[in-house]
Amino acid sequence: MNESNGRRYALMKELDDIFREVRKLIIAEWNRHNVHGLNMTHGRMLIILSETGAIRSSELAERLSITNGGVTGIADRLIDLGFVKRERSERDRRAVQLMLTEQGKAVVGEMMKTRERVMMKLFHNLSEESMTAGIELFRQMSVNMAEAQE
Repeated sequence: MNESNGRRYALMKELDDIFREVRKLIIAEWNRHNVHGLNMTHGRMLIILSETGAIRSSELAERLSITNGGVTGIADRLIDLGFVKRERSERDRRAVQLMLTEQGKAVVGEMMKTRERVMMKLFHNLSEESMTAGIELFRQMSVNMAEAQE
């Protein structure tokens, strides 16, 4: 490996290490404020249901980048807690959809406040320019990973 490639690898490794550390800190902060014992995937599912309304589990799996079985396990927990319910589609009685209950809608409101608190701690002293550069970096990394999957 030449010096240029060695430096590039060192930068990539440092970015990866920092990314993992920040993710760990975000999860710890989320858990500190989380009164319902829900992990971030539970939260993401509730937020997606809040944004979309009734949705099939296969579409949820795609949006969450998990298997249909994973959605079933998460949904079962949220149903047991009274935050989500399963109902037959009015258009296709064979299809089952997941949707928020009133209690689930209230929990999403709490989660959005928690998310805002975490974001304020995370980004409080960053300039708009720094945040814009971060957005560009993460968008490009997302594109890189998507292209690598093809």
